[in-house]
Amino acid sequence: MKKLIYILPLILLGCNSDLDDIDTYINIDMDIFEFESTVVGDGDELIINFDNSGRYTLSIIDEFTNVTYTNEKLNVNQGSVNLNIYTKSLPKGSYKFIIKDNQDNIIKQTKIKL
Repeated sequence: MKKLIYILPLILLGCNSDLDDIDTYINIDMDIFEFESTVVGDGDELIINFDNSGRYTLSIIDEFTNVTYTNEKLNVNQGSVNLNIYTKSLPKGSYKFIIKDNQDNIIKQTKIKL
């Protein structure tokens, strides 16, 4: 019985997974629109790639009720733009994140979840 008391902790500690040592947070520098759906939090930085310079509208629309929560106008240059998204005032749920050009044509669309 004494041998079992000494061996049991060794077995339990020896079988500990080495995966606990790996950092699971990976920062991916990719355009948010390259994903079908993305989970975002308050203050997260989003990367958006624009093919052309111009004036664009960024919209966040509730996926189920179609309530528009924001229509932000952006003047952007061609290339990659980093934006921070603040979501404290939005209810938890699923939203359509849409970029429209100045003629109201949808350029890019994805889903975000809070």
